[in-house]
Amino acid sequence: MSGEPDALAVVNQLRDLASDPLNRRAIVQDQGCLPGLILFLDHPSPPVVYSALLALRYLAECRSNREKMRSELGMMLSLQNVIQKTTTPGDTQQLATEVYDLLQSSNTADGDSMNEMNSRRRKAHFFLGATNKRAKTVVLHIDGLDDTDDIITNQIPLGKSQAPPLHVPLNI
Repeated sequence: MSGEPDALAVVNQLRDLASDPLNRRAIVQDQGCLPGLILFLDHPSPPVVYSALLALRYLAECRSNREKMRSELGMMLSLQNVIQKTTTPGDTQQLATEVYDLLQSSNTADGDSMNEMNSRRRKAHFFLGATNKRAKTVVLHIDGLDDTDDIITNQIPLGKSQAPPLHVPLNI
């Protein structure tokens, strides 16, 4: 038995759940549903991809879901890949474009006044006190890393430091 019918069955179940407006917020807030749908966008079977896009379209109908969906890791990139792939059927490309535009348009509609306010808020919370502004190192604690052997060590060029700290490299 191949994995394709299982993938199609799973994505069809998610699509059917997403078609009910009462389920849409819960699906987006769930830790696994939205990332799973994003993974299905890269599936080699066109019916799986189409069904995942239909589920995402249903979820995007709820305005309060759009921000979370847009910021979900891989969402916009996967949608762009489906749109640009030459082997994607026309109706699938059209649906991917519709979802992409819906998520992008809500970004620009909400964004102008909110972007300025959010950037100010982010700057204010990034460094909490004046002494932290002079920090030479940044240490990130990542959920799931529970062994010091799993920690990536490199040096962030924030300034001269006397001892190399343990941290994850940042692209700022």
